[in-house]
Order: sequence, then structure tokens, then C-alpha cells
Amino acid sequence: MGAELHLDAHPVTSWLLLGAAPDSTRAVDELLVRGVTHVLDCRTPRPMPPPAAICPHLVWCSAPTEDDGASRGTVWYAACLAFAERAAREGNARLYVHCAAGVNRSPAAAYTILRSRGWTASAARSRILACRAQARPRYFEDAEQCLVELGLVEQERA
Repeated sequence: MGAELHLDAHPVTSWLLLGAAPDSTRAVDELLVRGVTHVLDCRTPRPMPPPAAICPHLVWCSAPTEDDGASRGTVWYAACLAFAERAAREGNARLYVHCAAGVNRSPAAAYTILRSRGWTASAARSRILACRAQARPRYFEDAEQCLVELGLVEQERA
């Protein structure tokens, strides 16, 4: 068998990291080395708890959603934001947001978190795409619309 995969993660800010699923104990160990305290899992539910979910040193949250191109919906974005705010209230917290590959769902969640914390749409988009080159802005417009619907941001004028 091959070696376990390493953590595929990129820092977006000093407290927010974005990437792919940490599906090995080695990847979870790397999260801990990087100071991660909270993990937001944006994948569909797993039949078995992933390693990060059972690590006693991490606060883990599942915000399951399909990667099907449809709107994630305000309920999903609100759940992601609630967990991020919970983490932000704790001193020295560091949040890792991931989906399966760190390409569509988790970048949308990270975008939403940045926008809710005062980043402009263009700055949030640019930062995520600069930090994680493989990220695709597939759900950024959906996230923006849901943030407006939630009353968390005003729609920006072009």
C-alpha cells in the first residue's frame, strides 16, 4: 500500500485555512501542528466518522452539502457562519474549512466567512483564489446572494 496522504491545505488568513479532506491520521496530525482547533467539513455525510471528527483535540462540525451546482441555500451558509463565529469567539482558534477536494464547496464556505467578517466580495474572491489555485468560484455568486438574503451584507454595486 502507498503512504498516507499529507494535508492539502492553504492558509487564507492567520485564523482560516482552506483545503481538501484530512482523511488520514497523518493529515489530522498536520492540522494540529498548524494550530488548527476547529474543522468545518462541507462534504456529504460519511458512513464512518472521519479522523478529524474523532480527534479529541479538534472541534469538528459537519455542514453536509452535495457538489451538484445547485444553490447551497441560506440554511447551509448560516450553519457554516455559526460554526465559524463559534470558533472566532475562542482565543487562539484556527479554523480549517474543507470539502472533498477543496475546490468548490469549502471555497464557498470560506468566501462566506470572509464576507461576513467585512471583506469585500472582490477581496474575498481574490484572496481565496490566490491562496488556493485549484479553488473554483462555482458557488461564490450563490454565497453572495444568500448573504444578502440573510441580511449579513449589502449587495455590492458593479
